[in-house]
Amino acid sequence: MAKHILVIEDMRYLREIQVLLLAEAGYTATGFEDAREALARLPDLAPDLIVLDLGLPGMDGRQFLAQLRATVAWARLPVLISTGRRPDDLAFGEHLALLSKPFTDESLLTRVRAMIGSA
Repeated sequence: MAKHILVIEDMRYLREIQVLLLAEAGYTATGFEDAREALARLPDLAPDLIVLDLGLPGMDGRQFLAQLRATVAWARLPVLISTGRRPDDLAFGEHLALLSKPFTDESLLTRVRAMIGSA
């Protein structure tokens, strides 16, 4: 069974490109424009990784991440932060990594494979 990745990105074209690239690499990928909807769907989708934009309208990426980490079931879920600026307030490590925008197809896939392995 392919590993499942959620892409939470408000820019439609970026979200669609990421979902397409991940699917072509053999992952199952689901895109969300809204962080609240993604959070509500987590139990149904049980992702292996989340690619998260920080600059989301409504509930932003930091708020999403805080709620994710406050839930025991999702506290260690790997998250790949996708942003144009390096966030100094986040501690990157085993379960949190950075993907700087703009990024290449290969840099996205390299980061994903480093975090969860091949599809």
